[in-house]
Amino acid sequence: MPTEQEAKPAVVTPSLQQWRSPSTFRGAPGEDPLKWLKEYDRVANFNKWDDMMCLANVYFFLDGTARQWYVNNEDALDSWEAFKNGLSGLFGDRQRYTRRAEEQLKCRAQRSGESTQSYIQSVLGLCQEVNPLMREDEKKCHT
Repeated sequence: MPTEQEAKPAVVTPSLQQWRSPSTFRGAPGEDPLKWLKEYDRVANFNKWDDMMCLANVYFFLDGTARQWYVNNEDALDSWEAFKNGLSGLFGDRQRYTRRAEEQLKCRAQRSGESTQSYIQSVLGLCQEVNPLMREDEKKCHT
């Protein structure tokens, strides 16, 4: 016969997943909105936010000029897609970011004390910024 302790069902408390926060986008010169949106989407996916939750939460991760733009245009930003298009249209200059990455890639050399893996990952990141469809043989030329 089971003891009193053995007869009681175990109470299992569901573990709550730790909520993640994206970085803050300010709309400052040199800030890449497409890179930030990619990070935001990654966090939203982890947090299991749908498009409506993405739009509802984005205000809290904007600051400076970007937040003022959002406040000024909030009524027109009626979908997550409208927000992403508006943000990247106003703050994004894809050609400028690509050119900057190309210049960094041309002169990127392994720094003193930098691990080989760190250097390779940095170069691969720049290759991704320059051309997301870059062939492997082209990437190898830069490492």
